[in-house]
Formats: sequence, structure tokens, C-alpha cells
Amino acid sequence: MEKTIDTNNASSLDEVWDSPIGGAYLIWRFVKGYAKERRLGPNTLLLFPAMALVLDGAFSSQILGTGNLADYSFAFHDSSGKAAKSLAGLQDRIMDLREWTLKSLEFAMVTRLVELNPETGLVSAVLLDEVRTSTKLARGFKDNEGLKAENLGGIFARTNDADISYYLGVRF
Repeated sequence: MEKTIDTNNASSLDEVWDSPIGGAYLIWRFVKGYAKERRLGPNTLLLFPAMALVLDGAFSSQILGTGNLADYSFAFHDSSGKAAKSLAGLQDRIMDLREWTLKSLEFAMVTRLVELNPETGLVSAVLLDEVRTSTKLARGFKDNEGLKAENLGGIFARTNDADISYYLGVRF
């Protein structure tokens, strides 16, 4: 049975996000944001927590107002522990979205938005700027999600991989 994105969550995702087309766009924006901070693209494994964060309304609402991952992750800890439980569920969300993320990466590669270096596992953006066709693509989606993906890419680029795992409480 194929898993799909839970559209009942707080982000009220459109059906288009349930397809690899929407995911390909989000991956491309994430990789672009990462590349603005570093010369090399992100490790493929970073796509999994990134997509889980961007697609969840509880997590994505904090992305645009955060400059670093430590502040972002600490925003989910409160005295009641309710928000911390939400962050603790991120690993399960990553696992639930892994097939969708892989299909989205495949679609992004086939459409030449990104390319994967098989030797290093790094993903890089092929299409560096939005062109007329990608602008039309973006209009079909909630581009606010694309902006969040790009911003999260920059946040991840400023953080080493071990710290990403630590701050988010996830394993790669």
C-alpha cells in the first residue's frame, strides 16, 4: 500500500503536495537555499527531515522567523512539554514521508531541477533561477511553502549534519 501525505494536519496541504511534482519543487527550493550558503549542495539524507519540516504546519510556521537551527528547535520546547512531544514525533513523520521524498527527488532529477552526485551523495541545483515555466509551476503551488523550503536550506547549510540530528532529535 502506498503511503500518502496526511492532509489533515495543520498545514492544510493541497492535493498537489501529495504528488512528486510538488515535492520536486520543494526539494529544488531547499537545495537552492542550501547552495546560497555553501558551494556544495546538501547531503541527500538532509532532504528527509527538511521535507518533513516544511510539510508540517506546526513545524513550518517557525521556519521563516528563524536564523539558526538551535533557536528553531528550542522554539518547540515549553514547560508543558506539549511542543516537545511534537518535535519528538519528527522521526516518525520522516519515516512516513520517505517514499514520497524519494519519488519527489526522482522527479526533480528527471525534470533537471537538481542532480545527484552518486559518489558523494550531494544534491545540487541544475536550474539556478526560476524561468517562465518554473514561475508557472510555482503559481500552481503555495509558494510560501517554497520560500520556507529555501529558508530551511540556508538554516541547514549553516549547521553541520551532526548538529542537525541533535537539534531535531532525529537519526539519519
